[in-house]
Amino acid sequence: MLAPPPPPSPHATTSQRGLRTVVRSTLRGADHSPANRRHAQELVWQWVGSKWPRLLPSPSQREQRHVECAVPGQELAAHSNADGSLWTLAVAFHEKRGGRCWMTRAVVADRPGVDVMALQTSCTELADAPAVVAPPRLLGAWVEHLGLQDGTVAVRGAPRNIDDTDQLAAFCGHVLSARRTLPVIALANRPNSRFYGVDPRGLAEAVRGMAHVVCLTPELAALAGPRLGASFSIVPGAARIFAPGFGPQSLRAECAPQQRIRRRTAGRVSMLRRWRLCRAADFRPECAINGAQSWAHCRAICPAREGAHSHR
Repeated sequence: MLAPPPPPSPHATTSQRGLRTVVRSTLRGADHSPANRRHAQELVWQWVGSKWPRLLPSPSQREQRHVECAVPGQELAAHSNADGSLWTLAVAFHEKRGGRCWMTRAVVADRPGVDVMALQTSCTELADAPAVVAPPRLLGAWVEHLGLQDGTVAVRGAPRNIDDTDQLAAFCGHVLSARRTLPVIALANRPNSRFYGVDPRGLAEAVRGMAHVVCLTPELAALAGPRLGASFSIVPGAARIFAPGFGPQSLRAECAPQQRIRRRTAGRVSMLRRWRLCRAADFRPECAINGAQSWAHCRAICPAREGAHSHR
C-alpha cells in the first residue's frame, strides 16, 4: 500500500519552513484498472480547474509526463513515471490576506492488485493563525465517483445505520480489523429520540474520505460494549472514535491498568466510566483526522492551542 505522501513543495515554496499537515488520506479502489486510475486523474484535473482555472493546462498538455504552470501566488506541477504506474500532482497557493502558503498533493498509483489514491494538504505555520481543517472537495469527488474500500467496507459520504445483530457483528469486525486504515466515528441516539448530539449526515459529509460515520440504536450500542471492551462502550448522545489499529492487543494493554483502578475505587465514581468518553456536542472533524479516540485524547494530541481548541 502506498505510504502517505510527503508535504508537496512546488519550486516557489521550497524555502518555506514549519509545515503543518491538516488533511491526509490514503484510499484504495475496489476496481483495479487503467480506466479507474484515469478517472481518478480526471477528477483531480476537474478539481484544479474549479479552484485555480489559470493553472489548468490544455488537454494536450495534460497528456505529457511532466507539466508545470505558475501564475502570481499559485503554482502547479504534475508528473508521471515512465510506465504510468505513479502519477502525482502538487499545487500551492498563497493566501491573499492570511499570509500562509497552502500545498496539496494528490497521488494516483497502481499497486499490486489495487489502485491507491492519496491526498495530503499542508500549510505553513503562523503563530497567530487558528487550526483550520477544510478537506479538499477532491476527496468528496473520489468518494462519490470511484468505488473506494477500507478493508472490506465501502467508503461513503453518508452515515451507515446498524439495524440488526448481523450488521452489528460486521461493524465490530471492521472496527477490530487490522486492514482498516480510516477512523470509525460511532454514534448512538438517546432512548426514545433521534438525538445523536451531532448531525450524522453533516458529520459524514464533512469527513468523507477521512473517516466512517456509523449510527447505532441504544440497544445495539449496549451489545457492542462486550465485544469492543467495557471501557470503549458507545454511549447514547456521544461520539466514540476508533482509530486505525484499535484491536484486541490495544484492549488488553489499555484496559488492564484501568481494571486495577476500578478495583481500587470501588464505591466511588470510577475513572473508567469517564475515560475516553467524548461529548458529541464538543466533537470536531479534527479529532478524526488526528486519530483521537476521545475528547480528552484529542486535547492532548491536537496541534491547536488549548485556548483555541474548545471543541465548541
